[in-house]
Amino acid sequence: MPGSRLSDISRKADMVVVAARYDVASGRLAQAQAYERRGVVWTDVLLLDREALMARLRARRKVYSGAPKAEVPGDFTVRGEIHVQGANGRAWLALGNNPVERDELGVPVF
Repeated sequence: MPGSRLSDISRKADMVVVAARYDVASGRLAQAQAYERRGVVWTDVLLLDREALMARLRARRKVYSGAPKAEVPGDFTVRGEIHVQGANGRAWLALGNNPVERDELGVPVF
């Protein structure tokens, strides 16, 4: 749309996770669907495993949980930032700073 503005978060975020699949037995993320910002453009949807997402978080990338807005490509409705909680052996991926006992990204399951 001509004249449309992107939300502030769409300019600050490095990645937005839009859907996830979890391993039922371990409670850990198996795969995530995400969009990644590369300069001023956003990728098509990417499939990432848990280690690929963790590598981006360890590199201090700003990763958010959200959903794409239909009106403007590259604009997202964001639920919050994803953080790593706990030590390396028992690290969990969580939306915000709420304590969790398993990975929980706050996005739909695919």
